[in-house]
Amino acid sequence: MFFYFFILNKIYLNYMMIKQKFIKICPKCGSIDLPIRTSLVEMLMPTPEKCRKCNYTGLFPEIEINEIGEFRKEIKKV
Repeated sequence: MFFYFFILNKIYLNYMMIKQKFIKICPKCGSIDLPIRTSLVEMLMPTPEKCRKCNYTGLFPEIEINEIGEFRKEIKKV
C-alpha cells in the first residue's frame, strides 16, 4: 500500500514541476493577470476566460515562463 502512495506522490510532484514552468498569457495585450479558477466546476468545464487588463475574452495560450518577454515583443509587432 505504501508503495502505491509513494508512486502516486512522485507522479504528482513531477506533474507539478512541469506545470509550474508554463503560464497562461493574454494573446491580445500580453498580460498574465488572469483570474484563477478555484471551484471544481470551473476547473472541469471549459469556459472562456477574461483578461483583467484589456477585457479580452476567449482562450489563452500557455507558454513557458522564460518566453513571456519574447511573446510580448511579437504582440507589439502585430
